[in-house]
Amino acid sequence: MTFSRKLTSVVATVLLAGLSLSACGGSDGSDGDKADSPSGGGSKTTLTQANFAQVIGDSQVKAKSTHIDMTIGAGGQSFKAKGDAEFGTSAADTSVAMTMDLGSIQADMRLVDQVFYMNMGAMSDNKFLKIDLKDKSNPFAQQYGQIMDQMDPSKQMEQFKEAMKSFEKKGKPQKIDGVDAQPYVVTVDTSKIKSLMELPEASKAQVPDTIVYTMFIGADNLPRRMEFDLAGSTSTIDYSKWGDSVDIKAPSAGEISDKDLSQLGAPAAG
Repeated sequence: MTFSRKLTSVVATVLLAGLSLSACGGSDGSDGDKADSPSGGGSKTTLTQANFAQVIGDSQVKAKSTHIDMTIGAGGQSFKAKGDAEFGTSAADTSVAMTMDLGSIQADMRLVDQVFYMNMGAMSDNKFLKIDLKDKSNPFAQQYGQIMDQMDPSKQMEQFKEAMKSFEKKGKPQKIDGVDAQPYVVTVDTSKIKSLMELPEASKAQVPDTIVYTMFIGADNLPRRMEFDLAGSTSTIDYSKWGDSVDIKAPSAGEISDKDLSQLGAPAAG
């Protein structure tokens, strides 16, 4: 698989992972009571299809941050990623820092103030490529801007609720990260997620008509694990250290390349 195809597959998978977490990204808290979420997401809420996104989202916003460990299945291969996320009430105040093992390439990705930074090691001269996701004239901003949409709770909340085809509490709780986490199986109609349907064709081809997420939710209504299959490959995302202090910063000016993705080579990467 070439690097460009690999990156396309991984980006599509990360978008799908972001769909269930970020689509549940909460609100400004003004309607939290309508979601039966005591104190912004207390431990006694009964989760239903109607309130699932709101309750979990409010709980994430209240916790403010989490550590993420991902095993991403894409294109018949498996990749590892880990990092931290800091949740705000909108995309503008949501930040992510993540490192990803793409085989021959170790990627460092950051999302800060609606700007996406990618350091692809030697391929990018060990500097960060900068993509301002607000710049609609930049074709790469249009492609990767879907990441921003996935992290904007105000855009995703209603889409996620509309796209949810089924919701089921299934099986017994499992101990994850020291917490008893109840599995819920959520089926989503991806054709009703506008940001996914607007992906470039290469990434859009990776998105199935429906996707089934198994989400393991603690008594505090915070996700502890999420699993889903994409094109025969399984992805697993573990969430831990909810509420711990994180420090996510944009690269310094000296760390940022003056090149863009169009000037990036795309050799075979395994």
